[in-house]
Amino acid sequence: MDSSQNQVIESYKAFWTRFIDVNGRSTRPEFWHPFWINFLISSVLGVVSSGLLSGLFAIAIIIPTFTVMVRRLHDTNRTMILAIVSYISGFITLIAATLFIIGVIVVVANTESNGLLGATVMAGIFGTVIAGLVTLYTWFVLILAGNKEPNKYGTGGSCDTDIEVYTQ
Repeated sequence: MDSSQNQVIESYKAFWTRFIDVNGRSTRPEFWHPFWINFLISSVLGVVSSGLLSGLFAIAIIIPTFTVMVRRLHDTNRTMILAIVSYISGFITLIAATLFIIGVIVVVANTESNGLLGATVMAGIFGTVIAGLVTLYTWFVLILAGNKEPNKYGTGGSCDTDIEVYTQ
């Protein structure tokens, strides 16, 4: 097995063995390999089970995905606050969409409440835009290269990356 295949396997193994570890650092491959593997698994499970198994798998990977995101942020010398805000922004979008749907239902039921529709549309747009910006910034940070020297989160991550792995 060549080193790139070994790196994929080791990254996915670390995803599960460090599933509750928010300490330390993780390299880009340690974050992105489990990301695409989990996407493929979730897609296949969604197709074969009409989404039921995919949903269960999504629940199973919530914590390990969060912890590897935190370690990846540590590698770029950032705190876990961004990961928390990123997760919360999804809930903000959900609440904003729910408010929008409720507003539309109220307007359909009572055509005189145009002010409510305007407020719910604005809440929906505002929540979606804020959540979208947070998500884009989080993805930008996760794509950045980590610090090559030890930072306040310790060694590991990009400090210990063997350059030969990437050049083969």
